[in-house]
Amino acid sequence: MSATTEGKTEMDVDATPSSTDVSKSSDPISFQDIVGNILYISRGIELNQPRLLHRAIRQNVSIRKHTNKDHLVKLAHKYFPVDHVSVGSFLAYAQKLPEVATAEEKQGDADVDSSAMDVSTADEVQVAFLPVTSMLPEVEVYVFTLLLTTLLRHNLNEDAAAVGTLLIERIRTFNRRSLDVFTSKAYFYYSLAFERLGRLDSVRPTLLALYRTSCVRRDEMGQAVLLNLLLRNYLHYNLIEQAHTLSMRASFPESASNNQFCRYLYYMGRVQAIQLNYPEAYQRLNMAARKAPPGTAAGFSRDVHKLIVLVQLLMGDVPERGLFNQPELRQALQPYYALTLAVRNGDVMLFNKVMEEHHAAFVADKTQTLVSRLGHNVLKTGLRKISVSYSRVSLADIAEKLHLPSAAAAEYICAKAIHDGVIEAKIDHENGCLSSHEVLDLYSTEEPQRAFHKRIAFCLDVHNEAVKSMRYPSDEDYKKELSKKKGDESKDKDTEKTIEELIKEMEDDYDE
Repeated sequence: MSATTEGKTEMDVDATPSSTDVSKSSDPISFQDIVGNILYISRGIELNQPRLLHRAIRQNVSIRKHTNKDHLVKLAHKYFPVDHVSVGSFLAYAQKLPEVATAEEKQGDADVDSSAMDVSTADEVQVAFLPVTSMLPEVEVYVFTLLLTTLLRHNLNEDAAAVGTLLIERIRTFNRRSLDVFTSKAYFYYSLAFERLGRLDSVRPTLLALYRTSCVRRDEMGQAVLLNLLLRNYLHYNLIEQAHTLSMRASFPESASNNQFCRYLYYMGRVQAIQLNYPEAYQRLNMAARKAPPGTAAGFSRDVHKLIVLVQLLMGDVPERGLFNQPELRQALQPYYALTLAVRNGDVMLFNKVMEEHHAAFVADKTQTLVSRLGHNVLKTGLRKISVSYSRVSLADIAEKLHLPSAAAAEYICAKAIHDGVIEAKIDHENGCLSSHEVLDLYSTEEPQRAFHKRIAFCLDVHNEAVKSMRYPSDEDYKKELSKKKGDESKDKDTEKTIEELIKEMEDDYDE
């Protein structure tokens, strides 16, 4: 969402390594690693074992970061049938990738004399692999996704968008539940390719159609990913009403992954904050920050905490100082720390100065709208300090202290603050002054009750989320464990009976 936090915007696509890094380090993966991962997919489909498919997805995290042109060309010749409709397009886009010397090639150069290397690499690949007659749709989607992520990693965004479009067209021809785990990844990278090109609005109809198809097919994984992509699409163009309408009519699936749920909470927190629903936004953003995976997603964590700081200030609270002292957040939250000081002190001049100095950062973070709303909070804080310090003060002096244009403007702001309950005072219109009432005992109001209610609700939410996240044994394992316990109890009873019988026999012998 933010131009300054490319780590979060790009999310799962890694930057291209420099040429010096490639030359110094050996190839982290080999072609056999990719083949082994595809074997997991084939075995998972053959044995109907979803855990093997999820294992392939987990191992793909390291594979997609180091896949190169040579790997993709070999995959095409090994797994695509010669008459496949997509093999030509796949090879054409794979050939556009830059050449990268792998560890296997370096080893081959050391072992084989250069004079014997008079056969082209493509001919070697074609000779090495036997032709195949069919291809699993899961393998096809997985291999195409590898090509798409590799193009994105090398910043070939136009080609990545074309491959993504081709991949989505192929996905629409299939209807297999075993494909859900792979198509959800394809949807994400398809949207990311067009976002990099600045044409994110052009894929919105396609994403909506795919979301409808996922709902009809009960594809909950695809629903979660597509719903987040649509919310991101709307927020990218500041279409807040459309995003709110979508969230009201489309429910987020409960079985979605934790990462997708974190993104959904962040997008909804942003929508709620812009729509002035600050308590709900604060709750969702806090949950997103708490559920974010530790040690990773640094850009996501920075953006979430920026919004948390702004929402807290808009609610009239002051964020804790420890939040700004965290090493991973200190630099990113520096403009927002200056904002917090200005709002806390009620200093209008300092607030205007911070707005001018960090205007570019606020625009890049797309928080300028929320930051501009803090001007009213600065005035309220300053007015509250004046009300506590003086029992009676003229409106002209208030206008001078708060740097307002006139006493009439000060009178309007004081009336608004009294109506909102910010200060306990009364305006004397005839004499042009503000008379403050005695400060009430806070514990005689309902404020402590509201604070306790807020804490109790938070603890109950944490408890409910923990219960939902617990893993329970399957029915078969539970029945086996239950039968085992019953068998142990029956054995104990038999042992007790045997001991009792022995004691009775000993007593009979003693009586005799």
